[in-house]
Amino acid sequence: MQKITEKFEGYVDIGDIKMFYGSYGTGEPVFLLHGGIVSHTSWFFQIPPLSKHYQIIAPDTRAHGKSTDSDKPLSYELFASDVIKLMEKLDIKKASFIGASDGGCISLALGLKYPDVVNKLVLIGTSYNISNYHEGTLDNFKNYNPNEELPKEFALLKQMYEKEAPDPAYWSTLIKKLVQDLYLREPNFTLDQLKTINNPTLIIIGENDQFIPVACNQEMVDVMPNARLEVIQDATHLVPFEKPKQINKIILDFLGKE
Repeated sequence: MQKITEKFEGYVDIGDIKMFYGSYGTGEPVFLLHGGIVSHTSWFFQIPPLSKHYQIIAPDTRAHGKSTDSDKPLSYELFASDVIKLMEKLDIKKASFIGASDGGCISLALGLKYPDVVNKLVLIGTSYNISNYHEGTLDNFKNYNPNEELPKEFALLKQMYEKEAPDPAYWSTLIKKLVQDLYLREPNFTLDQLKTINNPTLIIIGENDQFIPVACNQEMVDVMPNARLEVIQDATHLVPFEKPKQINKIILDFLGKE
């Protein structure tokens, strides 16, 4: 694994929460926004090669990883406003954003509400509306019980969460706020809204994504003025883990570095 020569990890106070983030490498700023339940550490395949060319800023979104939470309901707009506050604290005026799953939804919110701070967008495994999901997905979210015996992959996520979280017992609250609330309401972007995002946008999806049909990402590309789609063969929602070399090359080519 490549050694990162410029590295900082720590907290910033952004008002109602303390946000943990890592900064790796130097150059133009690129934010890595992780998916739901996991933390910035889920980018371990991407941080070393990308930080060779860019300053990579990888925060833990509120209630995730080492970041704290408040009593506010979670929303992608709230997550996006947290990122803006972090940018202000770090004196970063403009950046590119790479988001996976929930992180992609946050990136869309940034592109819609804060276009002046956005350079390029990379959306990985990202839906634009809850109507996008495969049949049965929303029912699974609604009926998910964090206190039942978990499938192996979710048990692993819980172990990772408990290792990083300021309060490991907050797991049940996170699941209720995220899976049983936010995921039933959002994302709720429309294609008409997406038409207004003029930033260069790369949309990546695994051909076998468990949650999102490729067709919904094609709908996004069809209306976004400067978007293109990459469908990764033999990959799922976990494509950054499954095909890291391919993903990293596609991203670096898109951002302008090889």
